[in-house]
Amino acid sequence: MNNKATYIELEEKIINLEKKLSNLDLLKKERDIQNSFLKTLFDTIPSPIFYKDKNGIYQQCNDAFSKNILGIEKEKIIGKTLFDLPVVINLENAKIYKKKDEELLQNQEYQVYETKVKCKDGILRDYNFYKSTYSLDGEVLGIVGLMLDVSDYKSALKEIDEKNKILNDVVNIDWLSNLYNRKYFADIFEKKISSLYRNNLEFSFAILDIDYFKYYNDTFGHVEGDNVIKKISELMQNTFQKANDYVFRLGGEEFGILFESKNSKEAYYLINKLRLDIQNAGIKAGNIQVCEYVTVSIGLLNIKKLNKDMKYSKLYFQADNLLYKAKNEGRNKVCVLDYSFNE
Repeated sequence: MNNKATYIELEEKIINLEKKLSNLDLLKKERDIQNSFLKTLFDTIPSPIFYKDKNGIYQQCNDAFSKNILGIEKEKIIGKTLFDLPVVINLENAKIYKKKDEELLQNQEYQVYETKVKCKDGILRDYNFYKSTYSLDGEVLGIVGLMLDVSDYKSALKEIDEKNKILNDVVNIDWLSNLYNRKYFADIFEKKISSLYRNNLEFSFAILDIDYFKYYNDTFGHVEGDNVIKKISELMQNTFQKANDYVFRLGGEEFGILFESKNSKEAYYLINKLRLDIQNAGIKAGNIQVCEYVTVSIGLLNIKKLNKDMKYSKLYFQADNLLYKAKNEGRNKVCVLDYSFNE
């Protein structure tokens, strides 16, 4: 039997091979088009993108990563690890990024974190990292990462926070004295009480009242009276300017001070110093037959221990009683009491 292919059969096989080769050429062309499209898309995306294998070797990255972040050509990145690029990634940062990669490969499929990145232009920016493992047939091959610049977003948040702070200050500040107002006083006093109960942070509360202030207004007028309030407010702020000091105008010529000190002796020293500073300011009194200069009377309550149900109104009442004791004993003095809840 003759098994040799006939000329016609050979011709058909050649035609089929030519068709297959043509199809392969078409597939190759489609693949090249797709690859070109993906590469163009990859490099057009403004956010830095990279992927590396499970050994930390970069396999690819886009222009935003190579040019904007590292500032070197892709060819100098691909095939390298973090530790092979000491000129653009310092050793400390390389160790941090490697640790993050190891955590992702070992424990997670997806990872998000924020960190600061020094970019090619030398500016330190805030970036969110979005990273994920990529796999084939169940085997993890490496990590894909995208970096999102959130610097403007964080700056906007900071600006909003600053504006909110200004707004809160406007709401909480007394317009005449530039001190905190009575509404804010109640809020802070409650927080101080809570802090003492939870953390044993003792504090002091003083109520101050300008002596014979009606005489002053009657003699010099309310405009000059307002100037006295401003002057005394300034002296109070100069004495109590630590982070945990709060000075309030409670109303009219009455003021409140919430502050912390080492002990009762120091608290009394600070309050009495304020009293002397106001007296020595030499503000002429409204009735010099009563006193030569404007003075103040002060009730000082050093708050040591409280129960959890204590209300600020009770402590206010105690300090107010001390203030009136100072007035009844001749004014221009400080009356003080160390207060505990069991007294």
